[in-house]
Amino acid sequence: MNSRWMGAWFAAVLMLVCVTGMVQAETELKELGLSPLYGPEIKSNEQFRQMIKETLPDLKEGFEKAGAAALFEDFVVQAGGFETQMIEVNPGERLQWMIFRKEKTVKVAKDLVWEGKEPFTAFLVQVDKTGTRYVFVIQAKSGNVSLAMTTPVPAVALAPNLNAVPFCEVVIAPVSLPVGSDVTIDASQSADPDGIISSVLIQVTDADNNVVKKTIDQPPFIEHMTMSKPGNYEIRVSATDNKGKEAYSPGCPETKITVTPTKEVALAPWPGNFVADLGYMYQGDPEHFLLLRMGYDYHFTDYFSLLGMVGAAPVLKGAGDADSLMIDLTAHLHSQRMDYGAGVGFWHSDMGDKVDCIVNAAYRFYGEKDQLNVSVFVEGRAAFDQFDKLADFGRLGAGLRFQF
Repeated sequence: MNSRWMGAWFAAVLMLVCVTGMVQAETELKELGLSPLYGPEIKSNEQFRQMIKETLPDLKEGFEKAGAAALFEDFVVQAGGFETQMIEVNPGERLQWMIFRKEKTVKVAKDLVWEGKEPFTAFLVQVDKTGTRYVFVIQAKSGNVSLAMTTPVPAVALAPNLNAVPFCEVVIAPVSLPVGSDVTIDASQSADPDGIISSVLIQVTDADNNVVKKTIDQPPFIEHMTMSKPGNYEIRVSATDNKGKEAYSPGCPETKITVTPTKEVALAPWPGNFVADLGYMYQGDPEHFLLLRMGYDYHFTDYFSLLGMVGAAPVLKGAGDADSLMIDLTAHLHSQRMDYGAGVGFWHSDMGDKVDCIVNAAYRFYGEKDQLNVSVFVEGRAAFDQFDKLADFGRLGAGLRFQF
């Protein structure tokens, strides 16, 4: 083989090696949703902003793994601050890197090319930093975040005399709260159309015109303030962009809040409620009783109390027992509107005296626990020495419980 053909053959082999290396350096992306960063498909700007909030820790980890940690905060501000443009990414378009999650681990893939059969829908986010524009696309189907390209910032965007007014938006809640509670001041939706929000200033003025100021210089610009004194307050929030322009409105009006004193401790020496029961009880032998009781429920905490009651159980029907009297002591656990009790009771009748084991439960359907309220209750009881004869001597009851 002469030298001319040898040179051509060598050049062809070298070109083939180079092209093969370039192809192997790219990762072909042919299907979406296999390793999603975010589960539900994103169909609106509101859902997109919610995705950003819910995946902040994963996004931060992904930006760090991609070597773009310096862009994270700017990306979050831009992505959550204004109406985001939706685009289509066509087959053949390249992505510099992509953040995704696989087996609960955040990962980054680099040098990708979309090789699907159809375009995919994505949200477009642009971040301008130190003269460079970073163009991100976020897949609507999976929430995976990709850096598509970097370009110089257009000259008009860098002109010092062009600086749009930032948009300030805040949500303050609650507007009425007891002393010692937190008020949340959320300015995370503030944005700047030609830059980023660099800081948020919170000014709290009390009824004596004393002003407390708090500056937040890191996104997501959310503050939880503990209100340690009762009274009326005014809260004003402003947002400042990275070029020093400040904005208050229209989304950050002055907000008035009221901090109420804590509830005074009752002076009564026995904290609790008077209780009255009206119900029906059935005994298996058979016997039917009217259930009448009254007593006092002593509260040790909001969740635990002891209820002592005395009452009568006149016979409605049956001949196996007689009119009875009872003295009951039960411990109760309170969970929202439910009440679970267990204890012992003394049952007296002409047929003999018994010491009962008692279990019951109640649901409060009217009123609050520190006011007049009504519950429906169910109860089971049986003498300790008759557990082997529950079918005949066990008693089941139900009725209404009044507390006042």
